[in-house]
Amino acid sequence: MGPQRTGTLRALAYGVLPPLLVLSALSTTGASAAPVADVAPVGAEWPLDAQHFDAVKVWGLSRGAGVTVAVVDSGVSARHPDLTGRVLPGTDITHQAANGRIDVSDDSHGTSVAGVIAATGGTGHGMAGLAPAASILPVRISTDGASDPLALAEGIVYAARHGAKVINISMTTDVADPQLRDAVGYAVKHNIVVVAAAGNNGRAGNQVSYPAAFPGVVAVSGTTQNSAFWPTSESGSYISLAAPAVGIYSTNNSGGYLTKDGTSYSAPYVSAAAALLRAAFPAESAGQIIARLITTADRPTGAGGAHSRDDHLGYGVVNPLKALRAPAPAVRTNPLLAADGGGTAVDPSRQSSATPWAVGITAAVATAIAAGALAVFRRRRRTS
Repeated sequence: MGPQRTGTLRALAYGVLPPLLVLSALSTTGASAAPVADVAPVGAEWPLDAQHFDAVKVWGLSRGAGVTVAVVDSGVSARHPDLTGRVLPGTDITHQAANGRIDVSDDSHGTSVAGVIAATGGTGHGMAGLAPAASILPVRISTDGASDPLALAEGIVYAARHGAKVINISMTTDVADPQLRDAVGYAVKHNIVVVAAAGNNGRAGNQVSYPAAFPGVVAVSGTTQNSAFWPTSESGSYISLAAPAVGIYSTNNSGGYLTKDGTSYSAPYVSAAAALLRAAFPAESAGQIIARLITTADRPTGAGGAHSRDDHLGYGVVNPLKALRAPAPAVRTNPLLAADGGGTAVDPSRQSSATPWAVGITAAVATAIAAGALAVFRRRRRTS
């Protein structure tokens, strides 16, 4: 297996200035970037075919129009032809670019995540995202895949305050940072679907991943092409859903394409599914959207009855077509706040007191930046 991104202080950081922690993006390189092509290779976009998401039928019901999905990551290359017109002006927490619409990461991380969600090709040219009419709000918190929880926290609150209906987070830490917890709580309380990748450290430690494990977050593990659990993916009682993680074809930051593995791509498939639902059912709450996703997910044969879950696939593999066809959930509250993992009640001490905290986050982060704390973005150490 090629180079891999892993979790906080797991195998990526040469060092970090206390008290900050390093987060990492969650992809593994499956193939080098391809040159610009007019047509995606046959079978490259396998998650969109009829045996998986059945995108043609999905797009007959919703394409995600009018929904903004925030990609809190390494920025998004707005110049890619398959992302033209899809990338809104966002922000750059690193203060190295004006509005987040640039991605210089060595693996095109943010751009490829955005492509999975909203690339506009796939009908005779380029490649298509699962929600090709959705808009991407780029929130650049990293230049090359490693950042810290304070920057991620500011990015989440920015997205919540700037129109995001869905927030995608394809980065992870194994420390339950309280500022990150509160930022997630702020977004959840503001009727936003927060989706986070589980991580790629399942074969070596399988630590609990954050923000995926925070209450209310849709935590996403990875699957293979036959919808089986991808053993490199992390797992646990907090996993909500699973989605494709292997051989994912997407946009790169030089105008071409790449193919990669990782839960970095599982999460945006779920984010795209949430965007499809929010476009189709604009009056439904974030909780109702999440309920649609988890109650219609595909369960493997013999894996228990409807709506059962396990630590590998959560409630099952996301099925956007079934979710679009399902009746409206009766309860508007977020079901992932009512239960943690396999139905265990959430500890009230983990609930966020985010509203008063969030008022001061910008000042707090500005102070940290002034002190030079956020200027250190450690290059991850490559692992096999």
